[in-house]
Amino acid sequence: MALGSNSLLLLTFSIVVIASISCVVFAATDDRKLLNSSEHVLNTLDSSPSHGDWQCIKDTNNPKVVNIAKFGLNAENSRSLDVELVFQSVLNGRFRVDNNGITYELTISAIDFDEESKCKVVVFENSKNNDIKLISFEFL
Repeated sequence: MALGSNSLLLLTFSIVVIASISCVVFAATDDRKLLNSSEHVLNTLDSSPSHGDWQCIKDTNNPKVVNIAKFGLNAENSRSLDVELVFQSVLNGRFRVDNNGITYELTISAIDFDEESKCKVVVFENSKNNDIKLISFEFL
């Protein structure tokens, strides 16, 4: 009876250890996916970013940067009744990395009721849950 209990205890312990190792491996894989998506954006930006320092965006045509810019315009269109901005291009931009995510400051060319406009959007992307939020918008 004691031998059977020890075998059952050993089997249970082995299952717990294997399950714990699997959880650690899956968590590491998920973190790498997030890191890889951030690395893709950071590779289109300037040199190696330091925490809290603004860095120039090298490739303003990068799809991630363009999507951030379009998000900023769409958010402004949603909250303001007197604009109907249509994205044209990202003229220039910079970003800052902190512990919570990436803040983008982008100068955008847009069409507003058939008139070309320049505007600046500041957008924050939360690295923990990938939520994006318009921080500020202004016409230049």
